[in-house]
Amino acid sequence: MNLQQMNYVKKIAEMKSINKASKSLHISQPALTKQLKLLEDELGTTLFERNKSGVILTRDGEIFLTEAEMIVRKVMNLKERFTNKEVNNTIKIAALPSIASILLPEIVQKLSSLEYKVTIQVVATSQEIESLLLAKKIDIGFGQDVKENDYVYTFLNEPYFLIALASSEISQVHSISSELLTEQNLILPTFPCDIRKSLEKYLSQEEIIVKKTMEVGQNDLILKLVKNGVGVTILPEMMMRSLDRNLIAIPFENKGFSRKISLLTYSTKIVNLINESLQ
Repeated sequence: MNLQQMNYVKKIAEMKSINKASKSLHISQPALTKQLKLLEDELGTTLFERNKSGVILTRDGEIFLTEAEMIVRKVMNLKERFTNKEVNNTIKIAALPSIASILLPEIVQKLSSLEYKVTIQVVATSQEIESLLLAKKIDIGFGQDVKENDYVYTFLNEPYFLIALASSEISQVHSISSELLTEQNLILPTFPCDIRKSLEKYLSQEEIIVKKTMEVGQNDLILKLVKNGVGVTILPEMMMRSLDRNLIAIPFENKGFSRKISLLTYSTKIVNLINESLQ
C-alpha cells in the first residue's frame, strides 16, 4: 500500500469511473485497474462495486478512503514542514476566470509584500483546479461550489444577478421571477464553465425552460452583446464591481440562487495568509 494508490482510490471515487479517473490521472486504464487490484488483494477486500453508471465505493471502500485522506493530509503537512525555504517562498495559484480578475490582485499584492514568488494559472473549471491540487501542481486553488473536504475552505456565498441593458424594458423590474426569466434572450457562457453549470442546475431545480439562448465563449464578448441590446446574461455578484455603467444588475426573487467561493489548499499557513489579504 502506498500514497499513490490512496490517491488513485480517491480519484476513482470522485469520478465514479475507472476510465475517467485514468484520463484525469494521465495513466492508462489497465495500469490503474492493476494498481487497484493489487491494493484490494493486499487489503483482502473490495473497495468498489460496479453499477449502471460506473463504480461506487463499497462500505469497506468508504472506510478506507476516509482513513487514506487523513494519511495523505498528514504526509503533505509533514513534507511541507521540511521543504526548503526557496520552495516554501513559491506559491502556485489556480483560479476560475470569474474569481482571478477580482480576488487575485489584492491577494498577490499581499503575498508579494511578504516576499513570496507567485505564479498564477487561470483554469476553466473547479474540477480541474481540484485535480491540480491533488496532483501537487498548485499550492492554492480558488473554485466555486466545490464539495466539502478537509482541504476546502468556503469563505463566501454570493448571489447571481441578471445583467441587462440599463435602458431596456426589463431594467424597470425590481427582481427576476422564474416566469420572467423564461421570456428573456439569454446569452450564456459555453460549457464546461462553472457559472454555466450553476445556472443549469438552478433552471432544472426551478423547472424553468428558457427557449431563447445564445452560447458565447468569452465573458467580455457576452457583456458587449448585452450592452448592444442583443439579450441578457447572468453573473455572480463579484463581477458587479467592474460592470459597465450602461448595464444594470437585477437580483433574483429566489435568494438561494448563489455560488460558494472556496479556497482549496493543504496548508493552514496559506489559509491564514489569504484570510489576512482579504480583510
